[in-house]
Amino acid sequence: MHIIAAKAVAFGEALKPEFKEYQQQIVKNAAVLSEELTKQGFRVVSGGTDNHLMLLDLQPFGITGKEMEARLDSVHITVNKNTIPNDPQSPFVTSGIRVGTPAVTSRGFKEAEMIKIAAWMKEIAANYEESKDRISAEVMALCENFPIYE
Repeated sequence: MHIIAAKAVAFGEALKPEFKEYQQQIVKNAAVLSEELTKQGFRVVSGGTDNHLMLLDLQPFGITGKEMEARLDSVHITVNKNTIPNDPQSPFVTSGIRVGTPAVTSRGFKEAEMIKIAAWMKEIAANYEESKDRISAEVMALCENFPIYE
């Protein structure tokens, strides 16, 4: 019975105009993040995105998806390692990462924050040891400006 009630609540939320605005912002954020990551030297496997996800090829940076996932996690940015087409790495290591925008959009992030995230991701890929402490502090400061709960 609780599953039916949960579905009813979810469908009720989806009917509200705020939900449509939220979904549109998710897609806007993904488009900006994809564009900015491309400018930063990442290869977005699909050439861009028209939804909330993107798959990045990390081979230009010479790091694996497993390594990038761990690096970003250490600075409070969550992604998932993911295989890319014709991946030379094993599925346990991968050459790519999967990035999505719903979680940050739920916090209230907009396009300006996507630009910051892309820049941080580039620094973590290219200069991890030199930048990890500073970026971790910057990510935490940004998140404090967009609390999950008030």
